Amino acid sequence: MKSFIRRRRKFLINNDLQFSLLFASLFYVFSFIAVIGSALFIPLFMELDIAHGSSLKVQQAATVLLYLHANFWPAVLFSLVLIVILSIRASHRVAGPLYRITLVLDALKEGNLPKAVHLRKGDRLAAEIEITNQMLERLRIKVGGIQKAEAELNDAIAACSKVIGHAPDEEITERLNDIKEKGNQLAERIGYFKIE
Repeated sequence: MKSFIRRRRKFLINNDLQFSLLFASLFYVFSFIAVIGSALFIPLFMELDIAHGSSLKVQQAATVLLYLHANFWPAVLFSLVLIVILSIRASHRVAGPLYRITLVLDALKEGNLPKAVHLRKGDRLAAEIEITNQMLERLRIKVGGIQKAEAELNDAIAACSKVIGHAPDEEITERLNDIKEKGNQLAERIGYFKIE
């Protein structure tokens, strides 16, 4: 499980998730810019269309339009770059914990019980990571109990096989009862898991 210890150096961990969040953010920003841009520029263009050639209103509207055009678009470009950077950074705080949970699920699929998942400062999904860690701890306890019960059952079977053939019937019966008891303990511990 070295991948849990190794620090990630990539900000794009889950490309599908992070790009979909980025595109959603950009869609909202473009919508906002379209509304604000329309509210600022359309009245000025209408003023230019309505007013006559060299009137004072036309000159004032043209001056304001040029001023807005010179200052609005650089601010929009700066905002877009900033939003892209902040969106990737924010999505990284979600994709990182999801990546760790996926590693846990992959390890469980292979039959390994990994160590607890740790969050970095600022990571999201703390409640989900806590539930994952509780699940791992409970599984560790249950699987440990099953392994112990299985070892005890194997010991009881080995002890019984040693006495079969030369021990009195009472001792064989006692050993078989011990095997049955150990088998019941194992069945009880396995019974915790339900297949849905």
